[in-house]
Amino acid sequence: TVELRQVPWEDYWTQLQTGAAGGEIFDVFWINSASLPVYASSGVLSPIDAIIDDGSVDPSLFPAPVVDMYTYEDAHYGIPRDFDTIGLFYNKDLFDAAGVEYPTDAWTWDDFRAAAEELTDESAGQWGAGLQTSWQENYYNFIWQNEGRLLSEDRLECVVDEPAACEAFEYLTGFFTDGLTPSIAIQQSNPVADSLFPAGQVAMMTGGSFRAGAYGEAEANIDVAPLPQGLTRATAIHGLANVMWSGSESPGAALELVRFLAGEEAERILGESGATMPALQGMQENWLAAVPDMNLQVFVDAAEYSVLVPDPEVGFEWQIAIQGVVIEGWRGDIPAEEICVQAAEAANAALSGN
Repeated sequence: TVELRQVPWEDYWTQLQTGAAGGEIFDVFWINSASLPVYASSGVLSPIDAIIDDGSVDPSLFPAPVVDMYTYEDAHYGIPRDFDTIGLFYNKDLFDAAGVEYPTDAWTWDDFRAAAEELTDESAGQWGAGLQTSWQENYYNFIWQNEGRLLSEDRLECVVDEPAACEAFEYLTGFFTDGLTPSIAIQQSNPVADSLFPAGQVAMMTGGSFRAGAYGEAEANIDVAPLPQGLTRATAIHGLANVMWSGSESPGAALELVRFLAGEEAERILGESGATMPALQGMQENWLAAVPDMNLQVFVDAAEYSVLVPDPEVGFEWQIAIQGVVIEGWRGDIPAEEICVQAAEAANAALSGN
């Protein structure tokens, strides 16, 4: 018998951290990539290699980058339940009204900027682009597209002060400086993804595949295209995994549940819900069918040029440090050319524990 406990997303990670510290958490639970090395290195998780070694779960049937996320020191600790990539959502009605052609897979940064300028109508309270402060849905993608890096190879140093990353930050800052995206002040009370974009006040927005279900039900006429490309194509890829607590009193049953959740039946249920893309090969069709009027194949195809966020054992505080500087910069409190420098300094302080 499986006893299900549902925890609100805003409370989940705090409860997980508290439970792990107190020695009492769920037998099987979701984890994200940033948390995996933290919990695996501290002995909170049990490897699940047994269900791989006996052939009941085949990692090759799941996207390789997401499988790699949940492998630590050559041991598998989780099987991805889903994966998500980033695309360019756009409001077809706003494009039609402005006489602007829809985004295509050939769009570049210049095309994105030009369309944002054409679609911005200050008198109507309409912005051409909606740039969130999310690292996953926004600036990481542009850094990678400009062939930049986040961390050094050993994951001990943040290197977003290198020229490629600096150029990406300056490019994005221009949208705020020129009023092509809602200001930070506006976004604080009216989030782009949850409010302004589905309400038809923003014409296009870089966003994750996990938003497709909600946008499919929105009144706005929304579709999606690949992200505009820079020097190369790139998108963040992520996904949650089901993992086992090392202190479980029923390790056999817990492992069996992980096995079931990685199987076709569980993945089919997930796909048909429309909530997110199942990770198991062939199960994405159910997710695509859940929102048939949107070109969701874009997100499936994006896995081919996806990039992993590097996850050091110290956790993701370094990412929060970068985000804090980015918000200050986009608010106008830091010169555009200084954002990358100060972001690297803040992130390195977090990485070193200072």
